[in-house]
Amino acid sequence: RTPMKLLTPALIASGLGLLAFNGLNAQRSPLSRAQAQAVNMGAALNAAGRDSEPTFGTDRRTMYFNCADRRPGGGNDICTSRLVDGQWSAAEIVPAPISTEYFEVEPLLSPDGNQLYIMSDRPGGMGSMDIWVSDKVDGEWTEPRNLGAPINSPAADHCLYFTGPDWSVAYWTSTRPGGYGGNDIWRSERVDGVWQEAVNLGPQINSAGSEHHSLPSADGRSLYITATRDEGYGEEDIYVTTRDDRGVWGPLVNLGPLVNTEENDRCPAFSPDFQIFYFDSERAGGYGDKDLWWVYAENLRSG
Repeated sequence: RTPMKLLTPALIASGLGLLAFNGLNAQRSPLSRAQAQAVNMGAALNAAGRDSEPTFGTDRRTMYFNCADRRPGGGNDICTSRLVDGQWSAAEIVPAPISTEYFEVEPLLSPDGNQLYIMSDRPGGMGSMDIWVSDKVDGEWTEPRNLGAPINSPAADHCLYFTGPDWSVAYWTSTRPGGYGGNDIWRSERVDGVWQEAVNLGPQINSAGSEHHSLPSADGRSLYITATRDEGYGEEDIYVTTRDDRGVWGPLVNLGPLVNTEENDRCPAFSPDFQIFYFDSERAGGYGDKDLWWVYAENLRSG
């Protein structure tokens, strides 16, 4: 595909530069009041293969994401980039033990930047795909360890997110028995240091189709979920659900045409200040298979 003509100055098109990570500047920018379309994050991050599933450190200058086919022989790896002088640096593969000859995707960086969660089919897991976590020790990532039950199971478990001030509530995707279809959203709460039995979020959210990647809002009251529904704009779309004061989740509501297109639009993430909403998409105007795109979070709407 032909790379898109960037909509804004290079500083913004490359991922907003400092604007994307400074809530005050973003609020003052006239660009924050309206957007006609999402903005591609540019060639430093996006390539011909799959570039998706971003996660950010609270230092506002570190980014990890899934990158594909960037090494001899191809494969899905974890890439990283740093914000330097307002520009994202060229993506680099995070070496072993994070990226290996196996399938590694869906990174999640802890708020302090010292833990990196990934999904991998490497040996030693409980199922076909498991969630693993690596600790940063003396500036280096250690051998990832399997999270074990109840997060992992003999099925496929992936797309992990946490919410709460101490990350005491986990949401993730699983194909384990007891669901409503293929990929379903599940939840567990940590009580006295122990993760409780996994609970399916129920038929308001899960269906006979596929629901995955449950991104919490800042207050934890909403989840932004990737789903395939007949009423959507195309293939995979991003939806939002919000729970009421009784803790009951409402139905999925489509985020609308700023985010969703006739192609696959999926796997969102917020900037650390929740000002920017990132996601990956196969829409026209990108550099390859899946590209990383962004919109201002205040411009998200339903319908």
